[in-house]
Amino acid sequence: MQSYIAILEDESDRSVIMRKLLTENFAELKPAFFENAPDMIEWLTESLPQVRLISLDHDLGANITRNDEVFDPGTGRDVVDYLITRKPVCPVIIHTTNYFGGDGMKFALLDNNWQTHRIIPFNDLNWITQDWFEKVKELLKLYF
Repeated sequence: MQSYIAILEDESDRSVIMRKLLTENFAELKPAFFENAPDMIEWLTESLPQVRLISLDHDLGANITRNDEVFDPGTGRDVVDYLITRKPVCPVIIHTTNYFGGDGMKFALLDNNWQTHRIIPFNDLNWITQDWFEKVKELLKLYF
């Protein structure tokens, strides 16, 4: 059965680096990337039991047009609101510069027994190879 690392990230430059690090270092885990909360929640509905790590951004940009309709990408908090209705299955990393949004996500998850860690992006993209990926390696080694 396939195992996943699920990532909510709308900035392609971040996703490219994250995907490269994950595929080069964790061949047994398939990265599943999402640019918006509704698609991630829909995927998690079926796949959550196979997820070994989740990483969530908070701010996902403005509404877009999708299938000729206005589409709201939501926020990472929407995914958290879904997760707290489910039994915890893996650690969650919150990677956002949105102080209040990130704290709200963190405390909601902690209040519902999800193992949660916060990474604050800094110095353009350097935080991904430093803090974020180090935390990914630590959590996967610790829990799996």
